[in-house]
Amino acid sequence: MENIRLQPGWKKSKEQIWNDHFDKLTSSSQITRKKFPIGILYLAAAVFFVLLVIPGLYVKTETALRGEKRAITLPDGSKVVLNSQSEIRYKPVLWIVDRSLHLKGEAYFDVEKGKNFDVMTDNGTVSVLGTSFNVYSRDKDFCVTCYTGKVAVNIPADQIVLVNNSRVEISEGSIKESTSGKFVKSNSWTGDRFFFLSVDLAKVFQEIERQYDIDIKIEGELDFRYTGNFDKLENPRDLLEIVTTPFGLTFFEKDNVFVIKSMN
Repeated sequence: MENIRLQPGWKKSKEQIWNDHFDKLTSSSQITRKKFPIGILYLAAAVFFVLLVIPGLYVKTETALRGEKRAITLPDGSKVVLNSQSEIRYKPVLWIVDRSLHLKGEAYFDVEKGKNFDVMTDNGTVSVLGTSFNVYSRDKDFCVTCYTGKVAVNIPADQIVLVNNSRVEISEGSIKESTSGKFVKSNSWTGDRFFFLSVDLAKVFQEIERQYDIDIKIEGELDFRYTGNFDKLENPRDLLEIVTTPFGLTFFEKDNVFVIKSMN
């Protein structure tokens, strides 16, 4: 039998054959790109926006009711003590970049050092870096007492800087600054001790209402100012006796309301 020789019908190497085949596979006519519906892209963007923004909008509210005080620790370790019938609102998620809160009522602050710490009220803003101080803001009465360090009190037309043992009181448009060795934390409500310096007597009774969760009614008009200090006693009757006697006032209880009146 004669030798039979088969000649291939092509003269390309294996590498050339593979390259030709790969070119066909990767040509635009062979590749199918998966397209996402535009609605899904919009939905993904909306979800991302919600996850990023909504936590920053969350506002936490802490409240102390009448007759109680509350101690609160803020995210950076700063301490707040709320007096009776007071509240603060702040954004815990953003606290690391924005140490600001809104206060209604009265609170004592012991602030950790760091970026600006702002206490905003309806009557003004108190700004500090790290210190201890007290802020009182009820109705149109605004009082800031600095115990240690330095604070800046910003009101609509002015800025007042306080150092330790100093105070500014703003009431009915008048501004009064004072310094006293008695302006110390041990003399404050945080230790159940109350210090008043030439305060409208009616406002002293309002504070007693808050501290004891009682109601007081004043018969007639009181045109007295009170200066003094006292500890919070267990029985409000004993405290009312201390406050009313020097002014020739008396009181009695009727239908769970303490009525204050003149002895005359």
